[in-house]
Amino acid sequence: MSDNINKYFDQVAAFQKLWTDSFANMAGTWSQFSPDSPPVEEMRKMRGGMLQVLAQTWDEYMRTPQFMEMMTASLNGALDLKRLARDGMNRMHEQLENPSKEDVDDVLLAIRHVERRLLDRLEGLDDRVANLNEKIDKVDQRIAKQENAIEQRGQTSKPETQKAAATPRRRTGAEH
Repeated sequence: MSDNINKYFDQVAAFQKLWTDSFANMAGTWSQFSPDSPPVEEMRKMRGGMLQVLAQTWDEYMRTPQFMEMMTASLNGALDLKRLARDGMNRMHEQLENPSKEDVDDVLLAIRHVERRLLDRLEGLDDRVANLNEKIDKVDQRIAKQENAIEQRGQTSKPETQKAAATPRRRTGAEH
């Protein structure tokens, strides 16, 4: 525990040093200007110099390992807090017998799974229906061919029957 406290005080000291260095550098920037220059231009130069010093100081500080560790610890703490809040809400939902977000997510996942299975089966049915349509078309074509063949046979057999009916039959001696 004392290591954490020492580490915290070191980080505070580094932050304090950053600010004192920033102010010292800004004071050095202020002293560069002469009283002979016009006030508006002088103020612009001072403002630009101060912003440049602050930008350089903060840029250097943000690249230090201490700052990176602080940011990592801060982000980890925020994530831990989020996890704790989510777990607390889940426990509350369990106590009140309300569905939690995880329960809803599980139901949605199951629905998506069923939907995927249904779509896969429908695609299989589409293939089977297309196959059946092809077979029906082939059967229709065969039936049409057979009907044409029957029709052609019927037309060729009609003249033969008409010729047989038109020619007189000879009488045989038994018929007299």
